[in-house]
Amino acid sequence: MPELPEVETIARQLAPVLTGRAVRRFALVDPMLRDGPVPRVAGRRIDGVRRSGKRVLLAFGARGGGDGPLWLAVHLRMTGRLLWTDAARFVAPSRVRARFELDRGRLLFCDTRRLGTFTWYRSEAEAEPEGVDPLSRAAGRARVGAWLAGSREPIKTWLMRQDRLAGIGNIYASEILFAAGVDPRRPGASLEVDEVARLVAATRTILRRAIRCSGTTFSDFQDARGEIGSYGRYLRVYDREDEPCSRCGTPIRRVVQQQRSTYFCPGCQR
Repeated sequence: MPELPEVETIARQLAPVLTGRAVRRFALVDPMLRDGPVPRVAGRRIDGVRRSGKRVLLAFGARGGGDGPLWLAVHLRMTGRLLWTDAARFVAPSRVRARFELDRGRLLFCDTRRLGTFTWYRSEAEAEPEGVDPLSRAAGRARVGAWLAGSREPIKTWLMRQDRLAGIGNIYASEILFAAGVDPRRPGASLEVDEVARLVAATRTILRRAIRCSGTTFSDFQDARGEIGSYGRYLRVYDREDEPCSRCGTPIRRVVQQQRSTYFCPGCQR
C-alpha cells in the first residue's frame, strides 16, 4: 500500500499539470466510489493538489449559485493509480473507476482491485488526517517524546498509528527504526531522550530520501507517469530476512506485529 513517499511523489507530479485546469465533465464509473451524494464537479477549477497523510488531496474551486469549494481525498490503497494525459489517443489501463474530463487532458483513477476510495469534503480542515505530518515542525522531538512517554505500545506499531504521525506504513517504519538503532519490539515509553532524537531524525531522513527516489515498488505501485519507485535498492532490513546486516553482519530477523511483518537487526537495534 502506498505510504507517504509514494503519495507525495504522485501529488508533486500532478500539481503542475492539474492546477488551474477546468473540469468539463466528471464521470463516476464505479458505484463503489460513491461515498454519499456525489457533488457537482463540472464547472469547477482545480485549485491545487497535495498530499494529506497517505491520501492525495485535490482542491476544487467554487461554482456559481453559491456552490462552495470542494476537496477530494483519494486513497490509492493497493492498486489505485491517478493518471493524467493530454494525448488525443490514450489507451487507459484496465478498470477505470472515475474520469475527469478537463479543458486540457484527462485525469483517470484506475484500480484493478477496486480497493481505493474517494472521500469528498466541504472544508479543507475536515480533509486533514488526525495525526501530524512526520515531515512538519509539529513532529519535533519534544512532541514525539511527550507522546511516547506514556505509551506501552511497541514502537514499530506506534509509528504506524495514523492518529500520531500520518503517512508512515510498514516498509518505512522498519527502515526508520533500523536507522535509529531501536528494537521495534520496545515499548515507546522505554526510549531515552537521545533515542527519541535519533528516531525523529531518522524518520525525516528516510522519508525524504524515499521521496527523491519516487518511493518503493514491490509489485503494484506506479506513479502518475506509470513509472515505478526506485527506493527498494536502498532498503536495509525490510524484506531481507536471514540476509546479513549491512552494518554488523548479523542475520536480519522477521517477527509479526499486529499481523504485519517487521524486519530488524538484533545486533544493531537495541
